[in-house]
Amino acid sequence: MLLFATLRGQVDDELLTSAEVARLLRVHPKHLYRLLRRGLPGHRLGRGHWRFRRDEVLAWMSAATVASPGEPVVEVELARPPREGDPGPSRVVLGRVNDRWVAHALGSQSWRSADGLLLAPSARSLPRMRASVHASPEVLATNVLVAGCAPVLAMVLDRVERTVPGRAHWIPTNSTTALQQLADGLVHVAGIHLEDHDAGADHARLVRARLGRPAHVIRLVRWQTGVALPTALAGRTLDELLRPSVRWIVREPGAGARVVLERALARVGASTADLHAVRMAVDHDAVARMVSLGVADAGPCIEPVARAHGLGFLPLVDEGFDLVVTAETSTLPHVARLLHALDDTCLRKEVGAVGPYDASAMGHAFAA
Repeated sequence: MLLFATLRGQVDDELLTSAEVARLLRVHPKHLYRLLRRGLPGHRLGRGHWRFRRDEVLAWMSAATVASPGEPVVEVELARPPREGDPGPSRVVLGRVNDRWVAHALGSQSWRSADGLLLAPSARSLPRMRASVHASPEVLATNVLVAGCAPVLAMVLDRVERTVPGRAHWIPTNSTTALQQLADGLVHVAGIHLEDHDAGADHARLVRARLGRPAHVIRLVRWQTGVALPTALAGRTLDELLRPSVRWIVREPGAGARVVLERALARVGASTADLHAVRMAVDHDAVARMVSLGVADAGPCIEPVARAHGLGFLPLVDEGFDLVVTAETSTLPHVARLLHALDDTCLRKEVGAVGPYDASAMGHAFAA
């Protein structure tokens, strides 16, 4: 049995030539290049020379049989590998980043239409998978992936989408993760609010330290970050909210709102360990929703979201939410068009109308 397994592994690792793969797939060798454009996994050795791993070819064939006839299939890199128990096939949105397809799964609560569906995983390793796509790869290559936690991103990108080719996808995640995804080439643009006013550290300095390569920072909005409260607790100070009877919703480490709260607590000689924390929330809306439902009495949040839920608000700091893009990515035509579309008077007025956002500098850019 062990000998058979060893021999099977050697077969799976076997490198095939183009002619051998054509025979395996029973297609004309010239048709192989069309299959490569559709996602057939291959390893280019030089001009016109390809090698293929047998197990990858067989896995791609298995995945392709799940797709509808005529539907393109591409190999993608998942921004987050699937977890055990995830439903399948997963709906994903796609973008072309650094010459590879990146897929972000749509949550079960999202009603945004997908760019494709995940198929069978690669036999080699996750997070490489296959996806059947609902548009031509040429069209999907004009998509822009924007990560960040600000709900206003959904509205801004929806409006911008009307004026540029392709789709502008909001990938909801906290500021630290968004910046890391940008560094890892999993998104085109990262939205962050991580300025440390006490230390005099702005986003430009932070971006230079985290990315280590030229980048641009584009102003989006300013807001107040603080604590969402039920109206019955409106007017309480941060010291008063440290009482054991006050139940807190906290944010995950790396979230900008959590960082603001940690700094504010440090100024009064406390920390998050002093809070009576009953739950952790993944975004601003979840914090406000839990407070409005009475699950908790306080939670770090931005003012526009707290007000949208009819809550009281304790301001802690005025901060900016900025977009970050690497200098190289900013020159891509579809990314440049999206960033240029932000500098629009009507868009600024609309953002200001949906809540206490300061959008006066929206679209203004500077080097980091």
